[in-house]
Amino acid sequence: MERWLPEELATAGSRLMDKLRQRSVRIPIPERVVAQSMTRVEDSSLRDLDLALGPGGRLEVSGFKKKGVWVPFSVGFIAVPPAPGMPGPSVELYLEQVSPFFAGPLVLRALDRMPEMEVLGSAIRIRIDRWLDRQEWASPLPRGVLERVQVIDVATDTTRRTLTVTLGWGSGDG
Repeated sequence: MERWLPEELATAGSRLMDKLRQRSVRIPIPERVVAQSMTRVEDSSLRDLDLALGPGGRLEVSGFKKKGVWVPFSVGFIAVPPAPGMPGPSVELYLEQVSPFFAGPLVLRALDRMPEMEVLGSAIRIRIDRWLDRQEWASPLPRGVLERVQVIDVATDTTRRTLTVTLGWGSGDG
């Protein structure tokens, strides 16, 4: 991600806050960026992980799992905004399809090792605030502001190959 000068970041942050107060802000995230986050799992029993975006907010992670021999697998998720009142901005991924049957729990356990991921039964919550905590460029963002920003919609654009996250001002705005 390119680095911004502090003045540029402050200006961009100010514009973002103005837009959030007026309405929502749509942020397209390229498929390759989502793939880098979802496939960087540090698990030696997984290899050749790949992510593909599908219509209707769907994501598919595929690769190989070591089970004596390398077995191909695929796990499909649907991305949705969290329920109102959840802490910090986040996106929830609900498990929709698994092939073969044993792949779902294995992938969920591997993703649970990542600091920005929380496993909730057969779903994953991606905590955007935790991801931002590890980004050098994000350090000037006020924590109180970030806690009030909420994900209000998640969609995929298969033509542009993006995951579009729509942010809005969370409840408690006075």
